[in-house]
Amino acid sequence: MTTSPADAAAALAAGRWQAAIEAFAPLAAAGDPSAQEGMAQAAWWLDDADVAIGARQAAYRGFRAAGDDRGAARVAATLGYDTLLFGGGVAVARGWLARAADLLDGRIDVAEAGWLAVRRAEVALAVDHDAEEALRAAAQAGTIGREVGDEDLASVGRALTGLSRVRLGQVGAGVAELDAAVGAATAGDVTDLMWAGKICCWLITACQETGDFARAGEWCARVAHLSEERDLAPLSAVCRTQYAAVLLARGDCAEAESALADVLTELEHSRRVGRLDAVAHLGELRRRQGRRAEAESLLRQVGFHPVALCGLALSRLAEGDTARAQTVVSELLRALRPGQLERAGVLAVAVRVAVSSGQHARARAAADELRGMAVTVGAEAFLARAAVAEALLAGHRDAAVDAAGDTAEDAVGLWQDAARHFRAAGLPFDEAECRVELAELLDRQGDPAAGEQAAAALDLLLPSLQGAPVAVRAEAILHGDNADNADNADDGPLTARQIDVLRLLADGLSNAQIAAALHLSEHTVHRHVSNIYAALGLTSRAAAATYAVRRGLTREA
Repeated sequence: MTTSPADAAAALAAGRWQAAIEAFAPLAAAGDPSAQEGMAQAAWWLDDADVAIGARQAAYRGFRAAGDDRGAARVAATLGYDTLLFGGGVAVARGWLARAADLLDGRIDVAEAGWLAVRRAEVALAVDHDAEEALRAAAQAGTIGREVGDEDLASVGRALTGLSRVRLGQVGAGVAELDAAVGAATAGDVTDLMWAGKICCWLITACQETGDFARAGEWCARVAHLSEERDLAPLSAVCRTQYAAVLLARGDCAEAESALADVLTELEHSRRVGRLDAVAHLGELRRRQGRRAEAESLLRQVGFHPVALCGLALSRLAEGDTARAQTVVSELLRALRPGQLERAGVLAVAVRVAVSSGQHARARAAADELRGMAVTVGAEAFLARAAVAEALLAGHRDAAVDAAGDTAEDAVGLWQDAARHFRAAGLPFDEAECRVELAELLDRQGDPAAGEQAAAALDLLLPSLQGAPVAVRAEAILHGDNADNADNADDGPLTARQIDVLRLLADGLSNAQIAAALHLSEHTVHRHVSNIYAALGLTSRAAAATYAVRRGLTREA
């Protein structure tokens, strides 16, 4: 049966991917570059990377042979992004984008120039983490789309402009642009299903990055319905990964794990780099659960990914390896440009790492940047992170003045503020962590309210995170009145030398001071501290000090 180009194009537009491939195949075999381009797009939806890339490369050659530089440029620009998508490498992708620019030779009066600008904006956001460059390219794409009357291009340019503005902290203006683009996409004004789906996913990303998880969840549900209805498997995988991240943030670990497991099973043989997003979120879930070996294995698979690297930094910190934690954080901050919202989560980790390693000036600088973002954005999640940063710094200052009898009132108030903001943001795990930090601080002061805070934390964590390190810390506070006293402290899980180190740590000495007092190397003390954390299931010096106080290991006891 002979099929016409119109029949093949109709199958593609209707989302009948296999039928489209079968219709395009004889035309593509005859050397028709338009048919090869259509066949590539159908294969893209079926996640067949080899056919998608191969057919697009054939289309490029065909357009070049026919002297159609605009067609060749359009295909080259798409190959630029698809090369990234299917793991072909950044250098190759940039080469295709440069080739597209050469073929257009500076023209900005044709749709192909706008689609090249779209791809440049995508690469600027995904690879270079440069929202300013992305904004320039996206604005150009939108302008060209409006001037040439390409509704899809105009809407895509507008959506990318919105996401770029959000990343730059211009949240109100950015979300307004995204809302307008999503309105066009859901009303049917964006005819290409891929771009309609991407526009919706960019809005979800913006909601996640600004802490609006309720809205992100609503849009995930809508996109999931569209994906299932139209057999948009790649879009469905992206959406379900985003939804799993929302579930994890909301504390629904069981549902998040189920969603991520489904995505990873579906993408087991896929070459799409988006699979690594699911791996990163699963690694973060395992870290929260305290399954350190699994978390380490997953997070290390991902490479450069903010979620994965933040998780690795926190894992290093939990092991007492502040130097390696600082290395990870520094790498991230160098890659993410100042003033961009992508830095917020990293800055929160950076403050914790710097405080733990005694680098007050570095912690202060990160906290100031985070506070500036919180003021600009005004979202509860940002206000919470800023309060945590200030609480950590206040705790550092209070540790130095507690010996004089002063209280940690500033830190107590800041931890309370942070917990309140996290609750308002709908982030129960983060709220629980704050309440445990507050409980440990109150416990060191002998305040009976410590138990109330620990119980509140457990209410937020159980049953989905039973046995997780933060839950163990909360339970330790609640059961502190049953702990062994100093006379039988040797019966605990620590060696005699570790107990010596713990006593001095609880007295506020640094690793260098402990080394001098015990005539050890600082490296040996560092190793002892790491082993103490591991033996007790703790993640910070404050938690270790609380343990020592309960067991009567401090000088005052």
